[in-house]
Amino acid sequence: MIIFLLASYYYEQHISILSGYVWKKDDCFSFASVSDDTNHMFEGTWAAVQYLLDLIKNDVNTKMKNLIFISDSPVSQYRNKTTFYFLKQYAIANQITVKWIYLESGHGKGVADGVGAVIKKKMDEAVAFHPDKAFNNVLDLFNVIKNNTNIKLFTYKTEDIDFMKKMIPKLAVVKGIAALHEVTTKPDGRLYGKDISFGPERLL
Repeated sequence: MIIFLLASYYYEQHISILSGYVWKKDDCFSFASVSDDTNHMFEGTWAAVQYLLDLIKNDVNTKMKNLIFISDSPVSQYRNKTTFYFLKQYAIANQITVKWIYLESGHGKGVADGVGAVIKKKMDEAVAFHPDKAFNNVLDLFNVIKNNTNIKLFTYKTEDIDFMKKMIPKLAVVKGIAALHEVTTKPDGRLYGKDISFGPERLL
């Protein structure tokens, strides 16, 4: 089982940061994906985690059977029909169960928020300690901070988001999205939802 805890930030210099923490059976680590593109729809989120998912999937010591995401619950970003589409496609392609748990509004994300704060501080320090250096994009900042942290860092581009957008077909409306607190996609593509985490699943 692999668990992701996610948090998103849009830095004042127009940099997008998706930070989080990964728990695996035999390992755990923090990560952050950064981009110059501040798209905060789900295709941006999904583009942000692709290199991380590939890293885990290609790890010979990891056999992924269950993948769980935990995040807050903004409808535009995480809790929508586009999210469900990509989770379903990933579950089918990799023959795993994928679950997304939405925290109640106002609940902190703990370690994920902490990772984001560390990355923002590292970026502030990079600018402060290199006053004569021109940082033209997120990659410039990335190259300065990557050797000063144990956080696994990834970058993604507008092209990565556009690629995800092109994959999205015309999707049917999913009723009751705002009430969902948990969605689960099975390897056969069936999608289930829960209005409360300890409640019964219903087929969506």
